[in-house]
Amino acid sequence: MRFWFFCVTFVLGLSATAAAQPAPSDTQPLKYGVFFADKPADASKAPAVEIADEALERRALRARRASGWYDTPVAPSYVEALRTHGAEPLVQSRWLNAVSVLLTPAQVDQVQALPFVKELRLVGQRIRPVVPEAPPPPAGPSAFKATMSDYGLSDTQLAVMNAIAPLEAGINGAGVILGFLDTEFGEFAHPVFAHLHEDNRLLGYMNFAQGPQGSRHGLSVASVAVGFEEGNLVGPAHGASVLAATTEYAPTETNQEEDNLVAGLEWMEAEGADVVNISLGYTEFDAGENSYTYEDLDGDTGTTTRAVDIAAGLGVIVVTSAGNEGNGAWQFIGTPADADSVIVVGAVQADSVRASFSSVGPTADGRTKPDVAAMGRSVYIAGNSGYGFSSGTSFSSPLVAGVVCQILQVNPTLGPIEVRDLLRSTASQFSNPDNELGWGIVNAAAAIAAADAATDREDADEPRTSSIPPPHPNPFTDRTTFEIKVPTNAGKVRLSVFNVLGQEVRTIALGNKAAGVHEFTLDARGLTSGVYVYRVEAGDFSASKRMILVE
Repeated sequence: MRFWFFCVTFVLGLSATAAAQPAPSDTQPLKYGVFFADKPADASKAPAVEIADEALERRALRARRASGWYDTPVAPSYVEALRTHGAEPLVQSRWLNAVSVLLTPAQVDQVQALPFVKELRLVGQRIRPVVPEAPPPPAGPSAFKATMSDYGLSDTQLAVMNAIAPLEAGINGAGVILGFLDTEFGEFAHPVFAHLHEDNRLLGYMNFAQGPQGSRHGLSVASVAVGFEEGNLVGPAHGASVLAATTEYAPTETNQEEDNLVAGLEWMEAEGADVVNISLGYTEFDAGENSYTYEDLDGDTGTTTRAVDIAAGLGVIVVTSAGNEGNGAWQFIGTPADADSVIVVGAVQADSVRASFSSVGPTADGRTKPDVAAMGRSVYIAGNSGYGFSSGTSFSSPLVAGVVCQILQVNPTLGPIEVRDLLRSTASQFSNPDNELGWGIVNAAAAIAAADAATDREDADEPRTSSIPPPHPNPFTDRTTFEIKVPTNAGKVRLSVFNVLGQEVRTIALGNKAAGVHEFTLDARGLTSGVYVYRVEAGDFSASKRMILVE
């Protein structure tokens, strides 16, 4: 898996040419993913997956798919059958109903013939020598001028996405769990994470990668979102709690990292993560591995792509970097950025101009990507040697993940698609999206205000004599039907529809209505997709609800 960043003294890039795949010998074992056709009865008898209370609460708020099947492990009988053929499972995924194994060519034929095996997918294996990476260099006073604010040199990256006002108002991601899937995190020993230790907000860490590595990319990525050292570096979600998993092994680029990421994401979801940041991307792998083509970026093919969509279905909001291939022959985003339900983040400079390295869309099936953008060039980060500046969508992504935590702090009911649509509809080019910056640069203050306005609540100063059900269908397209229960002697009934900027975009005066339930149709043609709030006024009664318009 490739991590998307550039240090100021060196570049970690990704070749655009697909790796050639040598033919296996007659005896050489290669790694395969074995996907099973079903989960028979004995799967439910396997050791149960422990689901944290926080995960159950999140699912109750935001999940849009039943979790039972995904909480059921791979069938022990299937795993045992593989062992009888000499195939010892390495990694198991209950979400994908699959295991990874090393198979010789002869074993491939035997396993493929098993009646419960749906598909074999070659993974492969190759290890390069470990080459420690240089840490980001510290920024000297002659190179950058410090700002005179409590946000220090992180002031600019926050200001570009209008995130300072919410922080000043105390909106910092408190009560939200933010997960990071990345390289190593240096045990969060950096001073920028001292507040997490002091408040016991480091909830868990797992290492799914093989062997030690020099990369602390994960440390730097996390610092951008949740770091806090007043007068130096402040992340937009420094009040959030944190889960972290090492899934990337920096010295190599193997399909094993896809397995690692899926395992890490399954663990994180069960532990209660609300938001997950992935500053990683898959396209090409080392020789002997399976690489992706542009045609594979269809939202359904990539291993991590499918896992991300499952996580979103369980209510986890996944934010991922677009990639740094904008200047290369490949140019496009990778996986899992092509997932249907992920929030993909591109990069801009401090002057809000697109960073030329930022990967572009569309996906292979024609969807606009990225979704939004944030500062990704010369971002102030924590590193092994203190602090410094680095560039890449690796750092624009956690900035947006931090804003998502702020959004959930004010409105925890919003699901992945609602949050994505809300970010899009408040961004800098929401009315004219493209495949370079998507809907534009995030406007944190506007997005958070819109999330707060979209809460399903009523003004406490007004009488409560009735209620309104949500519109049907919801989400809706160009027309939707409402039912309003009008209280006795309500007088004239009026409905107003507002976009997330607070602008009234539709008004319907229904005139005098008798007490009872009244139905009417809203014509939404001409409105862009996104989150809207409609308000019903009937005499002394007033109430608001949220609705979603989709393309």
